[in-house]
Amino acid sequence: MKSRQGRAVVAVIINEGRVLAIKRAGQVPGAGYWTPPAGKLEPGETQAEALVREVREELGLVVQPLREVWQCVADGADYELHWWLAEAVGGKLRPAAAEVAEARWVTPEAFGQLAPTFPKGRFFFEAILPALPEWQGLYGGKAC
Repeated sequence: MKSRQGRAVVAVIINEGRVLAIKRAGQVPGAGYWTPPAGKLEPGETQAEALVREVREELGLVVQPLREVWQCVADGADYELHWWLAEAVGGKLRPAAAEVAEARWVTPEAFGQLAPTFPKGRFFFEAILPALPEWQGLYGGKAC
């Protein structure tokens, strides 16, 4: 993938057959769109460090990054998105109102019903997530 202006991480946090989706608040890029939690890397920060920091700041959760599972260029922006599987290991879901208008745990099928969503987000939930060994191993490729 060619180098872009910026890099960001996307947190695919799985819990009991569901994934955390957020609706972006009015002050942030992509306001009103449903996405998994995401954020830009800060200088000198690894992707895993950025993932932990962004989820803690935006949602109050402590996550354990598992592995990067996909890369793409952001819809409508010059950013490389690095999609990571993660599991919540602590904290309490407390969305930061300045960045997150709403948060919900959804099945991949239910994510497709949220509107609006970015095309690459829909693609991830339709094609990438169901094919991942972690998803298939835990859920047989289906939501519980």
